[in-house]
Amino acid sequence: MTVVNNPLFIEEIPGNGNDIRRGSTIKRTIIIKNIGDIKADVDIWIAATDNKSDSLLRWCTFSEKNPLSINAKESKQITFNFQIPQEAIPDIYNYEILVEAASQYPGKIFRRPQQLRILPSNQDAEFGNEPAYSIQPITASANPLPLQAGEKLELKIKVENRSKRVDRYYLNCSELVKQWYTVSYPESSLNLPGLVKETDGLELNPGNAGEITLILHPPQYTPAGNYFPTINLVSSNTEDLVLLDVVYLQILPDDRLSLELLPLERKVPLEAGEFEIEIINHGNIRREISIFVNELEEIFSYQLEPSQVQLAPGELQTVFLKAKPKKWWRRNFWKKDLTFNFDIELENTPTQTGEIPDLAIPKQLPQGTLVWEPRPAWLLWLIFLFCLGLIASIGIFFLLKYLNSQKPSPEVLKVETTLNEYQEYKEKDIPVDLYIKHPEQVSKFAIIRLQSNVEIDRKNVLLESDKFPKQLNKPFKIENGTCKLSNHQDSTGNKQKSNNSLTSGTGLKLPFIQENSTSPSKSPSNINILKCQLKIPNNQKAGTYTFKVEVFPKQNLQQIASTQITDSFIIKPTILPIITELSSTVSAYQEVNTELIKALIAASPIQNISELPTVLKSPPILLNWQISNFDKIKELKIIGFADDGSIGSPQTSYLIKNNSLPNELTKFCALTKNNLICKSIPTNVVQPGNYTFKLTAIPNIGEGTPEITKETAKIKILPKTPTPPPPPIPPTPVNIISFTVNGKSAATTPSFICELSEDKVPNQISVGWQVQEGEDIKVELLPFGNMTKQQDSLLMAVSQRPSTYLLTLKVTNKAGEQKTQGVMIETVEGPLTSLSKLSSCVGNTAKKTPAKVSSPTPTSSPNASPTSKPTETISPTPKPTPKASPTSSPTETISPTPKPTPKASPTSSPTETISPTPTPTPTPSPAVTISPIPTPTPTPSPAVTISPIPTPVEDKLPRIESKIQDDSVQLRR
Repeated sequence: MTVVNNPLFIEEIPGNGNDIRRGSTIKRTIIIKNIGDIKADVDIWIAATDNKSDSLLRWCTFSEKNPLSINAKESKQITFNFQIPQEAIPDIYNYEILVEAASQYPGKIFRRPQQLRILPSNQDAEFGNEPAYSIQPITASANPLPLQAGEKLELKIKVENRSKRVDRYYLNCSELVKQWYTVSYPESSLNLPGLVKETDGLELNPGNAGEITLILHPPQYTPAGNYFPTINLVSSNTEDLVLLDVVYLQILPDDRLSLELLPLERKVPLEAGEFEIEIINHGNIRREISIFVNELEEIFSYQLEPSQVQLAPGELQTVFLKAKPKKWWRRNFWKKDLTFNFDIELENTPTQTGEIPDLAIPKQLPQGTLVWEPRPAWLLWLIFLFCLGLIASIGIFFLLKYLNSQKPSPEVLKVETTLNEYQEYKEKDIPVDLYIKHPEQVSKFAIIRLQSNVEIDRKNVLLESDKFPKQLNKPFKIENGTCKLSNHQDSTGNKQKSNNSLTSGTGLKLPFIQENSTSPSKSPSNINILKCQLKIPNNQKAGTYTFKVEVFPKQNLQQIASTQITDSFIIKPTILPIITELSSTVSAYQEVNTELIKALIAASPIQNISELPTVLKSPPILLNWQISNFDKIKELKIIGFADDGSIGSPQTSYLIKNNSLPNELTKFCALTKNNLICKSIPTNVVQPGNYTFKLTAIPNIGEGTPEITKETAKIKILPKTPTPPPPPIPPTPVNIISFTVNGKSAATTPSFICELSEDKVPNQISVGWQVQEGEDIKVELLPFGNMTKQQDSLLMAVSQRPSTYLLTLKVTNKAGEQKTQGVMIETVEGPLTSLSKLSSCVGNTAKKTPAKVSSPTPTSSPNASPTSKPTETISPTPKPTPKASPTSSPTETISPTPKPTPKASPTSSPTETISPTPTPTPTPSPAVTISPIPTPTPTPSPAVTISPIPTPVEDKLPRIESKIQDDSVQLRR
């Protein structure tokens, strides 16, 4: 069953059929209504209610796409298209139409059960045998049957058995609770004549029809609204056959209320003015009621708890009413009750939008009564006794006042100071003598200090007559002084009692020691006089003052009985030390940067430190001060504070004894005419920051003397100046001092010619250079590469074949500046000469016609060991190559050669050089490589030169075999 309290509603259009033959298409049209107050985005879909109906989800399509946008109070028409395939099984398919607007109405889904019966097609031979049934009266969603909650509605269900067997049918209302309905089946006769019975189903023979009665009787408090219960007809023969139909009902609203007041009458104050209001909701809608109480005379105030109630259908709530009189004077004093009637009023509580629901309110409401009883008789007697006591109290008051007026009044006889002049801060107290007549009548007295008739301070002293010592002329202490009580004759003859006690102005009772219990004689002509010697603190500045004494009697603490004023006295000012100056020698200091000074000295030839640029004075901070009236100083204190208030320099004290300087100040201070002058007193402050120093001078006059202080202005200690980075080192000038070949300058001799001997013994040349020295200078000897030294020389073996190549010296600094100088080396073949003539290449100058000059070779020992190490030279070292075959031609090389050793040991071999093993080449060509000169073999061949392979000597110079070869080829081209 579905209750319409959902803002979305589905309405079917009459004429929609539920039967379709397989292989056909059916359209079902519905209307979706948005009965809410806001626009809704609606999603619509169908869901199968059993497993066999899942196929409907594949066969169904919609005319509109989700979501559907429907404005408030509007509707939209949707068409379902069911395309039933030919292979569909004829049966009844159950499904639901579901509608939801999750964003606007979360949690509310509207469901509508539906059926679709698929029949055999026209080509099928089988016929339908499902029962046919209908419900009377006919209902529709647009025209539901109205029904009052608690009433009955009878429905007739007509069933026809179309099958060929006897069948029993019964109704099932699963969406309704049992209290909602009753099913009545027709009576069936037994085999015995004259007896009938009620059955639980409708038995029908094939082709017969019958009726089932369905009685709907919703409970009394069923909420009002639209209900759509589903009626299910079940067949006993085919239990899986489910036939559904919907009954549309409308439960009408019922807004009946009832109110009862318990009790109807209360007597106050004998009874509590409390009532109970019972409100019952007899209807089927939720009510919100506000309760009011109305009384015409407004004698009582009424309090309702609660004043608003919410009632569900059939609910009862109790409201408590309390009545209290607010005009108490209206109550009678005689035997006559006052009756007041009040009315109960009900109103519908406005909704959140401010609208008041149009729901019924009971027209006749109960009326309550309050009976206010008169006051009791004993109250009159109480008032009479109160008035009588008031009159008696007034009489006693005036009597006591008269008696007190007959007592003697206290009087201040005399008050005076002992001196007329006092020294500021020197005298601790000012003595004052005070005489009071009739002290037993004194409640308190006040001592007031005046300056120019203006009150400066006041001190009160309380007196208690029963606490004075009984013995006369016995001194007793009071605050800031002592007093004693004496007795004198008086012609007035008043009898006085002298037994008082004294308390301070704080109200504390002062103890008194009673040594003599003998009471003085009380003759009628004697009077008591209290004499006090007070010491008033001398805590005021220099000036002219007077003391005033005021005495207050016991009869009236606010009235002054007597007063006296002393003569004027003077407090002379005290000469105090004066700090006339407190400062630092300079306003700012700065830490010393020794590294900066060293840098400045290193940068310029400064002979004296005073020649350095002017800088701030270095810490510690030095202070200067000047103080007058040195003889009035007891102690000096100096302390330093940082910017954040912390102590930057601990306090230092200097004690002054016998008006002489302390040892710590003798080096920095001097006394001139009672003036203390101090210069450049060091402190222990050296850290950078801002500091303030405070100097305190403590006078030696006495206690209570104010300290004299003075502070410096803010003194700064600046951090040391950072050391500037060293200036950049300028690049070293690029300069080639010398570049020589065989001792000849390449600048004057740009080319050299060396003659080769006929036996191909290689010649060697010496190359030397010197450039401007500097850390950023880079030296390159091309094509050999970088040189590690800026001044050096090396030996090079020339090529054994005629060739020409270029040696270049290149110098570069860090700024990228460079300078180069080159020399051309040319080798030519010459006549066969002895080895001693090989030195002719060394030192030869270039000529237009080359001359045949042999080059010297290093000497060797015929018995030299092949394992002896070669002499090391500064030259690039080529990698060793495999030995040449007897038929291969030697590779011509030009490379630095090691210098020959002066003497060869018996086991030494000829001077070995680092050379690669000759590599055979098919077509010999002049190749330039870096290699030592090979040692001549016993049988030299003009085609092949075989030399022993010495152990390579490690050298950092790059190998330039291929580079020299390439340069030689280019020159020849």
